[in-house]
Formats: sequence, structure tokens, C-alpha cells
Amino acid sequence: MNQYKKLFEPITIRNMTLDNRLVMAPMGTNFGEQNGEMNFLHMNYYERRAKGGDGLLIVENACVKYPEGSNGTTQLRIDADNYIPRLYKLCETIHQYGTKIAIQLNHAGASAMESLIGIQPVSASATPNKAGGAIPHALTVEEIYSIADDYAAAAKRAQTIGFDAIEIHAGYSYLISQFLSPLTFVFVITNSFSFEK
Repeated sequence: MNQYKKLFEPITIRNMTLDNRLVMAPMGTNFGEQNGEMNFLHMNYYERRAKGGDGLLIVENACVKYPEGSNGTTQLRIDADNYIPRLYKLCETIHQYGTKIAIQLNHAGASAMESLIGIQPVSASATPNKAGGAIPHALTVEEIYSIADDYAAAAKRAQTIGFDAIEIHAGYSYLISQFLSPLTFVFVITNSFSFEK
């Protein structure tokens, strides 16, 4: 254990000090209520990990725009203020163990299933995310700005709730990664618009 002693030493990242360098990565639990609210099974799940001594817990991905940004029926939501109370209770519970807590913000993009969300999924282009997947609606510049605003609003809620950090989900074929992948990003840039807001 001597060779890993740094793992158990505190570390400060900007103004957040972790008791140790053990971080629990975000992992989907499917414990969310059908309306996207945090379930008490979630509370118990994360509290047990805080008791275990992790320096930081990262809560699984939470939807920033519903229904189009949802990746499943049991995904957490942070797109409206009515989700604040239980997330606040979670933060208070985790903080009593000296553990810091973050939340992962996500928009599913073309990974959203049309049969679950009831509308056409959206993406960086009209290219399906996977073989046999629904053809998504290619986002307009205005829609991209709107989703950026959704991320900002969700981040503000997370800050108000008491989360110590925020992680933006940009992997696993979700919306942000659809803009980064050469397989799904075929957005044509012309002189007719500017990305400056």
C-alpha cells in the first residue's frame, strides 16, 4: 500500500478539497422514478459509497432536456426545478460523510429512442447513431444554442442544489460526442451564419 499512499492524501482542485483521491465514476443504476426523479434507492446506493470513504462521487447522467434528451425511462432529470428537493437531500446526505459530490449532465441526442421519447431524436446531422437507428433531426444553429442554454440552466440548478462539481457527458455516442465524431458530424458551415451569439 505504500506505493499508493498518494491515493489517500487530500488534493485541492481549484476551491474543492477532496479528503482523498478515490473517485467513483458515474454509473447508471436504473433506480430513477418513471418521471426522472431521484429514488430513495439512489439515496441508499450513493450513501453507502460515501460511507466507504470515497473522496468524490459522480452521480450518473442526468437529462438536461426532456423528452428529446432522455436516454431511458429511469434516467435522472435535472431539466426543471421540481427535481431540486431530492437532489438537494442527496447532496446533504453525502456531505455529512465529508465526501464531495458531482453530477453528470447529458443530452442523449440520436441515442434517444423514438419509441420512448415519442418524438424524432435530434443530432449533429441526419445520420443515425447506429445501424437501424432512427434518422435524427439535424439541429439548426438556433436549436444548438437552445440546448446549450439547457446545459447552462441544469448547471445552475446543480450549483443551487449543492453539488461540488459538474461533469459534462461527451462520450458514448451521446449528443456532444455526435458533434465530435466524423461518423455523425456532417454539419455544413457556410457564410450565411455565425456561431457567435
